[in-house]
Amino acid sequence: MSNEKEKHTDDIEMVVLKTTNNSLELNFIKNLLEENSIPYILKDYGAGGYMRIATGSSLCGTDILVEKLTFEKAKEILDNFMYNE
Repeated sequence: MSNEKEKHTDDIEMVVLKTTNNSLELNFIKNLLEENSIPYILKDYGAGGYMRIATGSSLCGTDILVEKLTFEKAKEILDNFMYNE
């Protein structure tokens, strides 16, 4: 039996799509991803999650992570919408 961790082919690799400190922007991006069936995870730093809930923003920032396989699609959707405003 090997002590090394084996990498499984079904492991999911998450990458940062965008980091934001603004709850309005965060909700906007979450809605875009949901409308396009792109799963995501939010990652807050320090007390950022509590700050975002209590005050509507986080000085620490929130990372929006997507699966590496969907990153290009998510980035294209985000970029196209931002430029079309």
